[in-house]
Amino acid sequence: MAATRTRADAVRNYGRVLAAASAVLAEKGPEAGIPEIAARAGVGKGTVYRCFETKEHLVAAVLADRLRAWTADIAAAAERPDAWEAFTELLADSAERQAQDCSFAQGLGHDSATPELLEAKAAMYAELDRLMARAQEQGRMRAGATSQDLRVLFAGLAHALRADGVRDPVVWRRYAHMLAGAFRAA
Repeated sequence: MAATRTRADAVRNYGRVLAAASAVLAEKGPEAGIPEIAARAGVGKGTVYRCFETKEHLVAAVLADRLRAWTADIAAAAERPDAWEAFTELLADSAERQAQDCSFAQGLGHDSATPELLEAKAAMYAELDRLMARAQEQGRMRAGATSQDLRVLFAGLAHALRADGVRDPVVWRRYAHMLAGAFRAA
């Protein structure tokens, strides 16, 4: 009976820590600390480290969740009849999300080698390439453009806006639409 309770407590604590880390990382990005995450979760630092071996593992788990959610959005967009319209709306929505979530851009540039995060990134890039290929086939996107091109340009955009302290989603959407223009077929 005690083993079941311990297991249930461990599962509950894992979920609480992950949810707290998700919120704190969205607010503060990589500067978020384990003590703040533990306090938000209502647990001690030791509990955080029992759930996640290192801060790196915790951050990777949060980022992998973010990327899996975005991958689902990309997959849905790839099924729309007009791939270019889906692509531009996806960029704008992503930009708006990043305006409020300091960890999202970090997820794309994060160099963690945890299998969970590597798998989430690979799946996300595959779906994005599929969407972009459809837009190219429809003649609306520049030939040869890839998800890696988008990663570089969007990361630059996100870095500049974040460095300037811009959190207004309207501004982020504006720049996302301008960025989409760089991918438009001539």
